Amino acid sequence: MVRAPVLWIDGRPRPEVPVRVAATRAARRRGLLGPAPVTGGLVLAPCRQVHTIGMRVPIDAVFVARDGRVLRVAHLAPGRVSRPVWRSRWVLEGPIGGAAAWGIRVGTRLEVREHAGHDAWAPDDRRGARAGDPMSGEGVLVLVATPIGNLGDLSPRAVEALRTADVVAAEDTRRTRALLTHAGIPAGARLVSVHEHNERARAAELVERIRRGARVALVTDAGTPGISDPGERLVRVCVDAGVRVEAVPGPSAVLAALVVSGLPTARFVMEGFLPRSGRERTERLAAVAGEPRTTVLFEAPHRVAETLADLVRVCGGDRPVAVARELTKRFESVWRGTLLDAVAHVAAEAPRGEHALVVGGAPPPAEPDDATVRAAVERHLAAGASARDAAAEVAASLGVPKRRAYEIATELRRA
Repeated sequence: MVRAPVLWIDGRPRPEVPVRVAATRAARRRGLLGPAPVTGGLVLAPCRQVHTIGMRVPIDAVFVARDGRVLRVAHLAPGRVSRPVWRSRWVLEGPIGGAAAWGIRVGTRLEVREHAGHDAWAPDDRRGARAGDPMSGEGVLVLVATPIGNLGDLSPRAVEALRTADVVAAEDTRRTRALLTHAGIPAGARLVSVHEHNERARAAELVERIRRGARVALVTDAGTPGISDPGERLVRVCVDAGVRVEAVPGPSAVLAALVVSGLPTARFVMEGFLPRSGRERTERLAAVAGEPRTTVLFEAPHRVAETLADLVRVCGGDRPVAVARELTKRFESVWRGTLLDAVAHVAAEAPRGEHALVVGGAPPPAEPDDATVRAAVERHLAAGASARDAAAEVAASLGVPKRRAYEIATELRRA
């Protein structure tokens, strides 16, 4: 037998007030959408913010703390979004004027119990809540991928993550505010800046907020946080602190450039932005030159010509490359050819926008000829090695089949 829940106000049961509990995430999102007129109350738990978008009638929203104390009573007209109440654990939605009629005001103690009155339904009971669910009340860092140029690439899941976040940590709060406005999400006072200059200092503050139950969404100006953008340090601090980290995948300039390049995609390396000068740049360029896998680099428009010229110098002019710019935007372009031709292509028109350079892998080294193998085997034999040991050493050092080296060694022994 299913027993209907009963609202208790300041320790007294109020069975005359019909109450329902939104048992699923979908029901919590929907709230009182649909019923007109609204009767009774609907409990949303966990919950810190509600809306009346799509509703035709106004409602009361009672925000309740974990201990049952009423924190705020809001009156919402249709098409509105409440401001979040950070200490709220659950919300009681009801008809406009219902809170006053039921004797509910700020400071009132509320509880929802089963009809028998023995075991209370606990608003902070999280049994059945999925870890990391926006409604679960568990603190979490969520890495949210944002469009790299086309706002239409913002996914519904990203919108939901940003809408339900207690804090939106942004590389540039001005750009993120514009993104939230485009998605119809109120920014309020949730935006905080996290960029390359303050990420280390901001991390401790955000971890503490997550530990207190805050849901923090991290976004950068474009693409996935942590990939040539802020995020890596914050994630490391969160992991070390034992707090939950999850991702909302989406647009990625790395993958977009790679898959349209026409170069091998099964194995690739992401190099990001090369150092601007000095020994570190030289070492990174040498690593790209010898890398057998496809390499993806980013470069600013005013430095792309210099980087392509340096790649020609270390990789050779014949290495294949794809030069992608303005990906997903109106004037997107992808040029494919050799590194030498890419230098001429970039010089022919003024580069605009950030570039992604996808460089083909280094070709396998040429196999040593017989004269080179013979000379190496002779040196080992002259040093007193057996034919078997000489073959093994030469095969390991020159990368040739051991059988080939052994045949040459036995031939020299018989001569």
